Amino acid sequence: TSSRERDSEASRMSSPAGGAVARRRAGPAKEPKDSSVGDGDPTAYEPPENVPTGTIFFRYNKFQHNGRMAVMLLPCMGILMIFGGKATMGTLVAGAMVTYMLDFYGWPEGTLISVWVSAVAAMSTLFLASMHLFSVSFFNIALIYNQLILVASIALWASLQFTSLQRQHPRMVLVMERLLFAVVPATPPVILTWASVAVYGMGAAPYFLMLFLGVSFVLYVLPVRSSFRVLGKGRSNKLTSAMDELDELVMGRFESAVHTVCFGMLPSLLKMAIHHTHLLASRTDLADVLLLYSIPPLVILALAHKGSIWWLGLPANQVTLLRKVAGTLFILVVVGSLEIRVIFHSFSQYIRLIYPWNYIAITSGVYLLAAILMAHFYGYLESPRAATGLTALAAGASLCVCLALGMPWYMLPFGAGGSLFCVRFYYHRRLYDYVAFVITASMVIFWFIVKSFMFLDFEFDPLPMSLKHVSLVLMAVVLGSLLLPGLIASVKWPGVVGGLLCVHAVGVCVIELQLHCQFKGIYPMYLVIFTSCVGLFLARHLYMEGKVKRLPAWLMGALYFSKLGLLLHPTPLALPSSLALVLTISPIYLGVAFLTQGKGETEAARAAGMTKLRAIGHMLSSALALFFTRHTVVSALVVMMIHSSPTESFLVGSAVVLWTGANWGLCSYHFPQSAKLRRAFAVALCVGGALMLVQPDMRWLTKISIIRYY
Repeated sequence: TSSRERDSEASRMSSPAGGAVARRRAGPAKEPKDSSVGDGDPTAYEPPENVPTGTIFFRYNKFQHNGRMAVMLLPCMGILMIFGGKATMGTLVAGAMVTYMLDFYGWPEGTLISVWVSAVAAMSTLFLASMHLFSVSFFNIALIYNQLILVASIALWASLQFTSLQRQHPRMVLVMERLLFAVVPATPPVILTWASVAVYGMGAAPYFLMLFLGVSFVLYVLPVRSSFRVLGKGRSNKLTSAMDELDELVMGRFESAVHTVCFGMLPSLLKMAIHHTHLLASRTDLADVLLLYSIPPLVILALAHKGSIWWLGLPANQVTLLRKVAGTLFILVVVGSLEIRVIFHSFSQYIRLIYPWNYIAITSGVYLLAAILMAHFYGYLESPRAATGLTALAAGASLCVCLALGMPWYMLPFGAGGSLFCVRFYYHRRLYDYVAFVITASMVIFWFIVKSFMFLDFEFDPLPMSLKHVSLVLMAVVLGSLLLPGLIASVKWPGVVGGLLCVHAVGVCVIELQLHCQFKGIYPMYLVIFTSCVGLFLARHLYMEGKVKRLPAWLMGALYFSKLGLLLHPTPLALPSSLALVLTISPIYLGVAFLTQGKGETEAARAAGMTKLRAIGHMLSSALALFFTRHTVVSALVVMMIHSSPTESFLVGSAVVLWTGANWGLCSYHFPQSAKLRRAFAVALCVGGALMLVQPDMRWLTKISIIRYY
């Protein structure tokens, strides 16, 4: 594809013979409804017949990527409102009220002008609030620039909701969509990293940037179909690893290449800029640099089948070869870096062998395990003839780990035997092989727990439990972790498996509550986030596969998601508060975004999955949960963002705003045609913002609080 083809495509859409005009001449289309915001019919226009091959046509449609944009833009908007203070918050609230009134009276032009006037006014308040940053460093102009660009991105996002703009300026709509996707992968990660550094310090800034850039890469940089282009005749509807620019994608080669390179290079460059004076002072620093250099390219290669490197123009067979060769090299680097950064840095006290045998044993065991995983994912273990080699690798890895932990000679056969039974179950799927593996492996792990922790006399503060009790809970969690995969793979008892998964999730919550609240250095926040993400993925995956029923999957997901409340304020009350909020809010989105069997069920859930009485019950229960836990979750969020002691009225206003956002799924998915519900949410949002701005005296509400931190 060339720029000449793209220019010819643009001329077809802007000329009287192309685009929507050509469709009206062809005759199969219907005239769209006259509406202002978000009333377009995605099936109103069809491509005409007898057109040149490769022609791309504009269509009237709703913007299809609001969920993607909300993931990054809404948190950043909240951060900027807090940073700008009352001026920015008041400007946005007043602008939202004026915009809503103009849209309510059916004035699309005035509504669009109000959106951009509000955005420009918010930019002015943010610029004035950022003037003190110039006294720190002139280079803070880059941060201010990103703040202003973010506000403009939100205004672009709002403008794309106007179907009247599509009828008047279709070419501008395409430009705005492409510009939005080109900006959003770059600016929100900067704002989110800046906010994370303000809360948690500068030490982990490169990893925060890598995380946010990775999320942006998956959401926006991977090939995304445009909302306003009709798929050309004869074109495939699938997004593959080999594509071209005329495949109705939002972004072209240049933007995709730039964002991919930024994701691969910026985290490591930030690490070098922060720690350039002692960049290679120790093995841990070297491991950090290698991790930041290796993880982003590994993620890019892992997503190559989804089109992450389509802009290279490589055929599918070369993409597969590149994934295997380069992916193997990056995996080896990541494994070695994690060995230094995690095992020898955090768990060196548990390694009993002396130098250099400790490095030999740990390195051999870790790389043998990595070889087994790579052979599995590359498909080298599908043949039963590979069982001998797999058994040798697994036994060697287990023996190396047992020797490194200082286990006596009589425990070594249990480690090797566990590897043998695991390999037998891998090929034959017999339950007694897996039970034998669980028994032998649990004996090895229990020996390690008893010898390392059970003899210590220590009492935990979060819950009245000693280290012995926590060790027993840990043994139960380990036993469940070993037993559940075999039960899921070989037993068809969804009820039993679901109950065990919920009990296992409760055990994980108790252990993380004790360890994270007591020892943040030993059990940091990224481990809490990692286990929560794994638990949510398993809950959805097992439900999709039919291994568990809906209720256990929902409870399991709610437990794992509520653990994230420990990151806001690590106290025992954070977990029940978060669990209460998740249990009251999450049913709104079940069957829509989390537990779905397919598009048919999703559409059915949107149409008839929620009655009005049930919706009212969810709104009331979530309101009560937010009100009675406003001194826990809401207070922690406010204090984390503004670093002050909020008043009672500010907390109530914040709870109202959060309630509006949490229940917006009712308006978006279950009752999209209800204008009264949208107006009620708009009024609630304005009331919450007004309470946060005015802050009237509401100290009499302080006594009405069941759960509080103090």
